[in-house]
Amino acid sequence: MKQFICIVIALILTCACACAEIYPQTFVVGDVDYERDAIILIDYNENEWEYFGIEDYDTGDIIAAIMDDNDTKIIFDDEIIDLRYAGYINGWE
Repeated sequence: MKQFICIVIALILTCACACAEIYPQTFVVGDVDYERDAIILIDYNENEWEYFGIEDYDTGDIIAAIMDDNDTKIIFDDEIIDLRYAGYINGWE
């Protein structure tokens, strides 16, 4: 019985301490602003994100990203940590 209680306590502590902190996200490049060196990324929920540093991204590119949740439950303060090209969508515009 003591072993069972220890396991339950360990599971509760593990679950209580676990936080996503970083997570993967997929975007499509919706627009490219060459003057500001920025791209507008659109996620599945049609939220728009701005990232500075165009590199060679173009409208319709699929982007895989790593995001930081900033230890909050809302996504509007999340930050893009890293981007990688993952393909493109024909006829996106």
